[in-house]
Amino acid sequence: MTTLNYLRRRSGKAVQFLQPHKYNVNNSLRIFLRNESSFVPRRVLIVAKLSRYCFEKMREPNLSEEELKVKLQERGSDYHAMFANHLISESVKNKVTEVLRKMNIEYKVINRENLDSSNFVWADLILPVGGDGTFLLASNMIFDNKKPIMGINSNPDRSEGYLLLPPKYTENIPEIFEMLKAGNYHVRIRQRIRTTLKGDNIWDPPFHTHEKSRVIGGERFYTQDLSNQIPNNLPKERRLPWLALNEVFVAEILSARTSSLLIKVNNEANYHVVKSSGLCVSTGTGSTSWYRSINSVSPQVVQEILGFLNEKKQFSREQIDKICTAFNNSLFFDADKLQLCYVVRDMIVNDAWPLSKLLPHRGFCNKITVKSQCYDGGIVLDGGIAVPFNYGCTAIMETYPEDSLFTLTLPD
Repeated sequence: MTTLNYLRRRSGKAVQFLQPHKYNVNNSLRIFLRNESSFVPRRVLIVAKLSRYCFEKMREPNLSEEELKVKLQERGSDYHAMFANHLISESVKNKVTEVLRKMNIEYKVINRENLDSSNFVWADLILPVGGDGTFLLASNMIFDNKKPIMGINSNPDRSEGYLLLPPKYTENIPEIFEMLKAGNYHVRIRQRIRTTLKGDNIWDPPFHTHEKSRVIGGERFYTQDLSNQIPNNLPKERRLPWLALNEVFVAEILSARTSSLLIKVNNEANYHVVKSSGLCVSTGTGSTSWYRSINSVSPQVVQEILGFLNEKKQFSREQIDKICTAFNNSLFFDADKLQLCYVVRDMIVNDAWPLSKLLPHRGFCNKITVKSQCYDGGIVLDGGIAVPFNYGCTAIMETYPEDSLFTLTLPD
């Protein structure tokens, strides 16, 4: 029985439980989940981090270990640190599999190299073991709002792991499954972005951003050949099978090139012509990530602005930091909110391209429509999977409840 089915079966009791506690529904729901819904998965899919060390080994299959070490050092990479981090991640993954074996829970282990959507259908718990990038990759391959996902940080010293369990669970893997069995966990629904393409050439083979690497001649071995999903008939409308948990980024693939896009927010009648470094459309989850990095202000900027307002007054470091924190925190919104936020990166504004009074460079929306005027453009989901997006193609980005992600979390 899945977690969601169990919760549905107990919904009547949940309503009765919550009635006396209307003053604090959220806390009551958490108590209900903790006391009423044990979850012991039968089939676990471990999505393991593909370490930088493994990636380099795959790129140089004909080199011995010593030759690889020399080549990496010549490029300025720290071979010993790279290998040590690999061993740390492998150790955590092995601890997870050992615990699952002892609990007689069936499991499979995959990574970025051998993704297969059938494995995600097979499992009743998706368990990324790595960093936030691994979690995002796994979430892209979940196609409904019923499949639970929970992530373990394989190296908390090097990864913040915003989307993962607190670092203390990395050192105590058995406790994770004990708490699930005891029902001592919380459910968090995170909205995701659905992208629909319209026009010609919308079925061009997708690629992974790692394939367009900094190394000339990099081969396409980082993921499975995603082009296998192309059907025989090619309609003029395509709903992308991957859902973005953080953001969708639209731009020319070569970052130094100006991106020319036509943009409509919600149900506007006309497009806005925008030249920029690209468009970033984010969820509430993504509002703490790239969206925040694009929009956040630094103490230096705040200090300079305050200096223009009052040249005589000296503001303390504490006052400036307080303003920065307040503004940067205001960029966040809840992960379960059916809303999108967008930001146009480095919008070009000059006499020929005046700032549009009708399109702020950032804002909230329920839907955003983009028509490409790019010549080597791409739509990138969560910094990973990408599809070509060139002149004349249209992309519509929206959120729907049925596309949300069913995540499990444990107490700090």
